[in-house]
Amino acid sequence: MTTEIAIILLLDGIANGAIYLLAGLGLVLIFSVTRVVFVPFGDITAFCVLSIAAFELGRPPGTIWMVAILAVIATVIDVAGHIRSGEAARIPHSLLFYGLLPLIPCVLAWFAASHALPHAVQIVLAMALVLPIAPLLDRIAFRPAADASVLVLLIIALALHFALSGLGLMFFGAEGFRIRPVVDGIYVLGGGVIVSAQVLLMVITAALLSLLFFLFFERSMSGRALRATAVNRIGARLVGIRPARTGTIAYFIASLLAGVSAILVGPTTTIYYDSGFMIGLKALIGAIIGGFTSYPIAALGAVLVGIMESFASFWSSSFKEVIVFGLLIPVLLWQSWKTAGHADEAGEELEMPDAIALSAPLRYGLIGTVVIALLIAPVLLGSFAITLFNYIGISALAALGLVLLTGIGGMTSFGQAAFVGIAAYATAWATVTLGLSPWIGLLLALAMTGLAALAIGALTLRLDGHFLSLSTIAWGISIYFLFGNVASLGQNTGMAGIPPITILTMPLISSQTIYYLIWLIVGLAMLASANLLNSREGRAIRSLRGGNVLLASLGVDIFRIRLVTFVLAALLAGLAGWLYAHMNRFVSPAPFDVKPGIEYLLMAMAGGAGHIVGAVAGSALITLLKNWLQDVLPLVTNNPAQFEIIAFSILLILLLQNARGGLVAFIAKRLPKGTQPPPAAAEPMARRALPENGTLILKVEDAVRTFGGLTAVNKVNFELKAGEILGLIGPNGAGKSTMFNLLTGALQANAGRITFLDEDVTRRPQMDIARMGIARTFQHVKLRPNMSLIDNVALGAYARTATGFLKSALRLDRTEERRTLHEAQRQLQRVGLGDKPHELAGNLPLGGQRILEVARALAADPVLVVLDEPAAGLRPPEKEALARVLRQIRDEGVTILIVEHDMDFVMGLVDRLVVMEFGCKLVEGDPAAVRADPKVQEAYLGGVL
Repeated sequence: MTTEIAIILLLDGIANGAIYLLAGLGLVLIFSVTRVVFVPFGDITAFCVLSIAAFELGRPPGTIWMVAILAVIATVIDVAGHIRSGEAARIPHSLLFYGLLPLIPCVLAWFAASHALPHAVQIVLAMALVLPIAPLLDRIAFRPAADASVLVLLIIALALHFALSGLGLMFFGAEGFRIRPVVDGIYVLGGGVIVSAQVLLMVITAALLSLLFFLFFERSMSGRALRATAVNRIGARLVGIRPARTGTIAYFIASLLAGVSAILVGPTTTIYYDSGFMIGLKALIGAIIGGFTSYPIAALGAVLVGIMESFASFWSSSFKEVIVFGLLIPVLLWQSWKTAGHADEAGEELEMPDAIALSAPLRYGLIGTVVIALLIAPVLLGSFAITLFNYIGISALAALGLVLLTGIGGMTSFGQAAFVGIAAYATAWATVTLGLSPWIGLLLALAMTGLAALAIGALTLRLDGHFLSLSTIAWGISIYFLFGNVASLGQNTGMAGIPPITILTMPLISSQTIYYLIWLIVGLAMLASANLLNSREGRAIRSLRGGNVLLASLGVDIFRIRLVTFVLAALLAGLAGWLYAHMNRFVSPAPFDVKPGIEYLLMAMAGGAGHIVGAVAGSALITLLKNWLQDVLPLVTNNPAQFEIIAFSILLILLLQNARGGLVAFIAKRLPKGTQPPPAAAEPMARRALPENGTLILKVEDAVRTFGGLTAVNKVNFELKAGEILGLIGPNGAGKSTMFNLLTGALQANAGRITFLDEDVTRRPQMDIARMGIARTFQHVKLRPNMSLIDNVALGAYARTATGFLKSALRLDRTEERRTLHEAQRQLQRVGLGDKPHELAGNLPLGGQRILEVARALAADPVLVVLDEPAAGLRPPEKEALARVLRQIRDEGVTILIVEHDMDFVMGLVDRLVVMEFGCKLVEGDPAAVRADPKVQEAYLGGVL
C-alpha cells in the first residue's frame, strides 16, 4: 500500500465515518432521552434518498403511502388511548398532530412529483416527508411499551426495522439509486489527492452537528431536561418534564438528522431499500463506543468505524463486514467493564412469566395426548403436512435453546440462527467434502457448535443487558458473512448433495421417514431440559434474572452457569442444524442470517419464553401462520414475501406490548390448577463443623471504602466471636449497608483488612466468601418471585450440593435433590412458612418475604448469618417469632450480625452493638451502655436526653 492509496482510503473512511457520525448522533440522542436503541434510523435515511431519487425521476415517492399508513395507525392508537383514559378533550390534538400534519407533506409531494422542481425543493419535500416517520413510529411501537426494559425496546426496534424493510421493498422496489450532489466541484490536496466538494460537505456538516449536540445536551438546561427523562421518567414528571413530549422532540430531531444524512450520502453511495440497516448498525458501533451518552466520543467512534471499513475493503473486501462487526465485541466488552459496579446489579430484562402448576393427571393427560397425536400423524396426514411438522420440530429445537437462554436465563440472543448454520455447514462439509457418515457429521456439528459457543460465550457473557444482546447481533452477522465468503463452503451458492441420515440400512429420505427421528430428538431434548430446570443447576439458571449479587451471595459461580447455559442453547441449535441439513440436503447462508435468528426468538416468545413447551407451541404457531400467509397473501397482493415480513414484525411488536407471557401462559391461566404435596422425608444433609463459642471468627481492621470523593466507610474496626449476636446500627447514611457489602464481598475495601475464620477475605470474591460460611439477607428483598418458597430456600443450599448439568439432565440427582428439598422444608418450618412450600414467593407480603430470606440463608448451613433489616415490615407477633428463631440458631452455634433500625427489637436481641455515624465507628458495647451513651443519643436524636 502506497502513501497515496493510504490517504485516499483515509479520506474515504472519514467520509463514510461522517455519515455514521450523523446516524450515531441520532442514536445517542434518542437513547439519551427514551432508552430506545433506534435501529430504524438508517431506514429513514434510505427512504429519504429514495424519495429524492423518485422526485428526480418525476414520479411520486413510495414514502407518501408509508407516511400516510403510519399516520392513520398512530392517530387511531392515540385517539383510542384518550377515549380509554377519559381525555376526550385531547382528541383534536391527536387528529392534528398525528393525522393532519404528517399528511400535509404527503399531499404536497403527490402534486409536486409530476413537476420539474428545482433540486433544492425536491430535497426539502423529501425531508418533510420523512420528518414525521420517527415520531409516528414512537407513538405506534415504543410509547405503549415506554416502561419496558432497554432490551424489550431493542427487540421492538429490530422488529420495526424488518417491517420498514418490507414496506420499503414494496414501495420502492429492489433497484438502487444515487441522487444528484448538493454541491459540485473537486479539490486537489497535497500529493495530488483528489477530493470532491460533496465529501468535504459531509465532513464539515458532521463535525458541526456533533459540536452543536454536545453543547446543547451538556451545557443547556433544555438538553439536560431531555436527558433526565431517560434516567427517571417518574422523577422527570415530578419536576414538570413530560416524557412523551421530550421523546417526540427527540424523534423529530432524529428524523431531521436522518434527512441530512440522506442528502450527504445519497450522491456518493448507491442506496437500496434495505441499505439503512447496515448504516444503522455501523453507526451503532460508534454510539456504543460513546456509551450512548457522549456525543464527542460517539463521533470519534463513528469515524473510526468508517476508516476501518475503508481499509478492510482494500485488504479483503469479502470479509469487510466480518472485520467491522467483529470490532463491536471488544467495544462492548470495554463499555461493560467501564460501567461494571455502577449499579447494584442488572435488573430483569424480559418479563418473567408466571409458573404453571397444573394437576398431575391433567399434565400427564396432555402429554399423553400430544405423544399419541404425533405418533399417528404420518398415518393421517399427507406429505406436505408432515413436512410442516418436520420444520416445526427443527425450529422447536432452536427455540428451546432460546427458552433456556432467554426466557428462563434472561440472556437475550439474536444469534441462534448462526449456531444452526455452524452445525448445518459442519455436517454438510463432513459428508459432502470428506464423504463421512451423517452420524460422524452430527459429532462434528455438535463439536463445532459447542466450541464456537464456548469461545463466543467466554468473550461476551460478561456483558450485561442490552450490551450482551447487541453483541449477539455482531457475531451473528459476522458468522453469516463468513458462510457466504468461504470457498470450501460454497460461498453464497451453498452446498448441495448432502446425503440423508441412515438408520441401519434405511435412508431417511422422505418427510415421513425422518419425521419420527426429528420428534424423538425434540421429545428427548424437552425431557432433559425439564429435568435440568428441576435441579440444583436449574434453580441457578432460573435465578440468573435476580442479578449477580443475589447468586454470588449463595456461592453460585455465575459466569459458569451463564456459559454452560449458553453452550446448551447452542447445542440445541446444533441439533436443529444437523437435522435441517440432512432433511433439505442443501445449505446456503440465507437461513442463518440475523432475520431467522429473530424469527426463532419470536417463536420462543409467541409460545411462552419461560416454558419448555412454549418452544413447540411457538414454533407451531409461527410456522403454520407463515404457511397460511403464503397461501393467502398471493391472492391479495403481488408482494407476498414483503407482507409476510411485515406481518411477523407487527406480531412481535404486539406480543412485546401486550402478551409477553406467550400462548402457553395464556392457555394455562384458563386450566384448573393442581396442588403439590410437601417434599418427602429424606436423610438430613451433612452439616459443617461450627467453631466453639467465644472463638474469634470475624475481624475488621481499619476498613475503608470510598465512592469517588465520598468515604462511606472510614477506618472501621470491630470483632465478632462465635455464638454472638452483634448489632450494627446507626442513622441513615452511616455506612452500615456498605460495611455489610464489604464483609460479604459484594464490595471490596479500598484499604484495611477483613479476616474470617483466620483467612484474609478482603479481596476474595463474594462467591468464595459465601462458600466459606457467610450467608446474608438484603436491605431490599432479593427473591425469585416466580419461584416457589421451597425452591427459593433450596437455592440457599446450592453450595452444599454438587450434582452438575449432565447428571441433572439425565435425572441422576434424585437422592441429592430429595435431601435438598427436605432441608429447605425444614428451614421453612423453622420460620413458620412450612404450611405452603409451593406458594410463589412473590405472593407473600413484604414481611413474609423477609422471613423467607432468613430461611434461605439458614439453608446454606452458615457459620455467620448477616441480616440486613430483617424485621422491617413485620408485625409485632412476627418480630417476636423472628427473635425466637434467631436466638434458637444462636444457641445451635450460628453467629449472627444484624443491621436493624427497630431499636426495641435490637436491644432485646443482641449481645453487643456497634454504632456507626458518617462512615466511622462511633461506639461499641452492650445494649444498655450504648443506649445511655450521649454520642449515640446525639447521633439519633440530635441531642442528649
